[in-house]
Amino acid sequence: MIVEAGNILKGFLEPFLVGGSGDNQFIDKLAGVVKPITKVDLDKDNKPVKKTFPVSCDASLSDCFASGRYKDFIPNSSLGCMVYFEDVANQYLGRDGRKFAWKAQYRLVCWLNQNKLGAAGCSVTSQIITTFISAFPENPFNSGIFQRGEVSVLAQDPKSFNPFAKYSYDEEKTQFLMHPFDYFSLQIEYKYMLDKACFTPFTKNEEINC
Repeated sequence: MIVEAGNILKGFLEPFLVGGSGDNQFIDKLAGVVKPITKVDLDKDNKPVKKTFPVSCDASLSDCFASGRYKDFIPNSSLGCMVYFEDVANQYLGRDGRKFAWKAQYRLVCWLNQNKLGAAGCSVTSQIITTFISAFPENPFNSGIFQRGEVSVLAQDPKSFNPFAKYSYDEEKTQFLMHPFDYFSLQIEYKYMLDKACFTPFTKNEEINC
């Protein structure tokens, strides 16, 4: 459910996606929930080195490595803006008859290139944050089986918090965290209800052999 709920949040930002249907298109890459994927490479001495990258949960294992999808959300100077969500928690709150109450918590991570966005000032993060917050519904809403949804942006993480620290970005990539590049992350809460009649119980599938 955490991935499906994350895709609903992603949907509110899709009008800003380049090539989309919105009038204000500035996001080059947008994903719902990502997961950390570890890849083993060989260094110059032919020794194994583990590297971790954020990969969209919508990407299959074959897409991830065979098609190079693990590189999708590595900052690079050809992009103006990229956005994805990290799963922080999905908490069961209680039950009202046939309806189950849940609270999902996410971290929205945004990296941006001010030059590509045509922003000459010191920082445009506050404008982009306000643009994103304004895109989320102000009132409760329904989306598919997710009912009575409420989205709240709880806080912006301090600049000292680096949302990319858990990933294996070498020096060539980490330079993209300095001006004219920038980043921010937001703590987002999404409360919703699920009706028992609409919920698909878990069933075991065939074992996956990696």
